[in-house]
Amino acid sequence: MSGTNNSERNLFFGFANQLNHSVFLFETKEGSFDVSAKLVFANEKAKETHPNLKTVNDPMTIGSLFPFIMEIGNQNQVHSCFQNNTNFEEVITISGLHSEKTNHQNFLFTLSRISCTHCTVLIERLSDVLLAEKALKQKETKLNRFLKTMINGVVVVNTEGQILYANDSAANILELELETIENRYFSSREWKQIDANGDPYPIEKLPLAIALGKGETVYNCEHGIVSEGGKPKWLNVNATPIYDEEGNLEGATASFLDVTELKNTQNTIQLQNKKLTSILDAIERSAIVSVTDANGNITRVNSKFLNLCGYSESEIIGKNHRILNAAYHPKEFWSALWKEIKSGHTWEGIIKNKSKDGNYFWLQTFIHPLYDEKNQIESFLSIRFDITEEIEAPENTKRMLHFTGIQNNRLQNFAYIVSHNIRQHSSNFTSLVQLLEDSNPEEDKTKIIQMLHTSSVQLEETITHLNDIISINQMLNKPMEICSLRNEVDKTLTILKGSIESRNIQVEVRVPNEIECKTIPAYLESILLNLISNAVKYVRLKKGAFIRIEAAEKNEQIVFTVEDNGLGINLQKHGNKIFGMFKTFHRNEDARGIGLFITKSQVEVLGGSIALTSEEGKGSVFRVTLPKHPERSLRA
Repeated sequence: MSGTNNSERNLFFGFANQLNHSVFLFETKEGSFDVSAKLVFANEKAKETHPNLKTVNDPMTIGSLFPFIMEIGNQNQVHSCFQNNTNFEEVITISGLHSEKTNHQNFLFTLSRISCTHCTVLIERLSDVLLAEKALKQKETKLNRFLKTMINGVVVVNTEGQILYANDSAANILELELETIENRYFSSREWKQIDANGDPYPIEKLPLAIALGKGETVYNCEHGIVSEGGKPKWLNVNATPIYDEEGNLEGATASFLDVTELKNTQNTIQLQNKKLTSILDAIERSAIVSVTDANGNITRVNSKFLNLCGYSESEIIGKNHRILNAAYHPKEFWSALWKEIKSGHTWEGIIKNKSKDGNYFWLQTFIHPLYDEKNQIESFLSIRFDITEEIEAPENTKRMLHFTGIQNNRLQNFAYIVSHNIRQHSSNFTSLVQLLEDSNPEEDKTKIIQMLHTSSVQLEETITHLNDIISINQMLNKPMEICSLRNEVDKTLTILKGSIESRNIQVEVRVPNEIECKTIPAYLESILLNLISNAVKYVRLKKGAFIRIEAAEKNEQIVFTVEDNGLGINLQKHGNKIFGMFKTFHRNEDARGIGLFITKSQVEVLGGSIALTSEEGKGSVFRVTLPKHPERSLRA
């Protein structure tokens, strides 16, 4: 009412007071609507409708008088009406105006913009017919607004199947103009509707055909429709029949979504799943497969796994993978493996395992973390390939080369004995026989026969030495066992107890009980017996004689020493002959010069080494180094 004079204002107020419906005048902000717009006038009918209406001087607003208008949806519509200079209409009950006198009667609320700074609200009672028309109009408006904002395409057809209505989403999905869609029949061949195989979709199976023909509602029917460009588009369709108030069929409606991208994705996933299934099947058939939980407990294995490890499924499921531990890899190996896979990385490497029956096998192993829906590691997939033959082939070759070298040395010594010692004995026999034939006196013949007897004994000794060498070669492939070094030392000392006590030798043993080594038991027994008996044999027969036996484990090796304060050996003179055959260094009538030769041979067979430090007149220390795991030493 800006710019009007008092007479015009009074004329408006007088006219408004004569009307049979409520009139409210509000002052708004210039150019926009605001729920805080102040009430500047209400006619007499408005005061009757609102008996609690206060005087105009009180700061009442359009929002406080009509709270429903403060809803976001209504505010948006009012703003839109203000911008387009149209009226905002809403059917309300008088209870919305806080009136007790005319409660539950229906009224038409009309908000109009009359100037850039003022708006009016008119409230008039509605007759039943007018109310129905207004309500229907409002519902149609809301429905149209709802349909326009839907992402689903919607069409409505009559009983003949002719499309009477289509929303904007239907036009977008079908890539057609609304004018092209409306009035076309849904069963028209123009649609080129197809099934999953690309064949024409049977008309009687179309959702709208079922809704019209059988009166049934159809959900989630998928079929394709070929666009004008020839590219199929896939639709997910729901359809339902429409009845009038008397229950007569008057048409049907269908809603549909474009699921082309989803279907293509599903097809891609199905194809990938098919490929993945083929890959997994191939892995199952060719690889050794197991699955463990996050702690390494076995939850699943395939048949190849069971065949190799020798356990049944009931024996292996629920057990930790340590059940297959061959005690070959050091702790650092397993720590690094677990650190890698728990960090989410795939681990690849070679693992030596042990089957139920004690056989060892080597596996090329790939361990992959598997994740749950929270992206947390829940299990590990292990894919393995048996490479035992590939691993053992070079190992066996190296072992054979190792043993062949040893055997070559034995053969050389064997040849030396045969060519030198036995030939010497043979020559000696020939000479003695010749002397026997040429001698006449009986006394000479008796001496010659004694000499023949002595030569015979020496020949028997030589043959015994040859047997000792051959026995080493025969034991090269004997199985190895885990032995307690302390137990073997104690057994050896028991054997030599009589000699030790008769010579008053003090024996000190510093061998921890926990030291164990994998060895050929007969070899270890022979090595200890030779070294300790030598210390006993060459002890100085005087007070203070001692033998000290010590052992320690370091860097996967076992080192033991046998120390004495006996006669000792002049290493400058005999150093390169210590472990030779038939080498003796003291005038001991029991010495044959073969004990240290055999000892060195046995130590080398076990992948170890032997060394001597000695000083003549002060004693000797024999140091033997043996690998804790001889098979590793021989492989390296």
